[in-house]
Amino acid sequence: MTLKQGPPRPPGVLVIDDHPIVRAGIRNHLEAHSHFRVVAEAGTVNQARTLLRKPLLKTLGYLVVDVQLGDGTGLDIIRDAQLLDPPLEVVVVTAFPSVQILRHAVGGGARAVVLKEAGSSALVLALSCVEKGQVFLDPHLGNIIIDALLAPPVSQRDVYNEHLLALLADGLTDKEIARRVGKTASGVTHDIAALLKRMGVSSRAAAVNEAIRRGILGSLTWVDG
Repeated sequence: MTLKQGPPRPPGVLVIDDHPIVRAGIRNHLEAHSHFRVVAEAGTVNQARTLLRKPLLKTLGYLVVDVQLGDGTGLDIIRDAQLLDPPLEVVVVTAFPSVQILRHAVGGGARAVVLKEAGSSALVLALSCVEKGQVFLDPHLGNIIIDALLAPPVSQRDVYNEHLLALLADGLTDKEIARRVGKTASGVTHDIAALLKRMGVSSRAAAVNEAIRRGILGSLTWVDG
């Protein structure tokens, strides 16, 4: 699918992956087989956010981000990238594809989703498609794409509540969650209380256990993506 193209973007790429060897492989392949160039790397959500606030942003046009990072999820970075002016074009890479990953990635603003097993050549193809104003979904996502299309629509509130549950499962405090979701700690506390009431449970641990029982957390990006 081809979307409306904006002005040409710089070929600079920010690569976010918690494995240095993977980042080096992506950098070497992009620079050897395309005109894209890696201008910055990060291994965590916090490192990525720090980089996005620096002047090098002017040289960036694209973000390549893994889903599962040591201190959070790459999907948080997608949202951050969409708040920039202009927003970065995002390519998500993942080793553990799921309907949830696909829906949250594309819903968050990613223009491409690539499986890690597809290799660096697929990443170059994805970046080239995005550069042309196209959307790229790895062909190996076929069944997942169909399942995502057939699944009932998910509201923004449901997405947010799933995110809260995943962060609670990770043991984060209200202040830590607030930094992740861009709210105040008191606002997060209120949201969690409302979520517990909606789920019919009396504690955060019970909410996490109920989410696991319902199969929500078992397939969520933030847990095993």
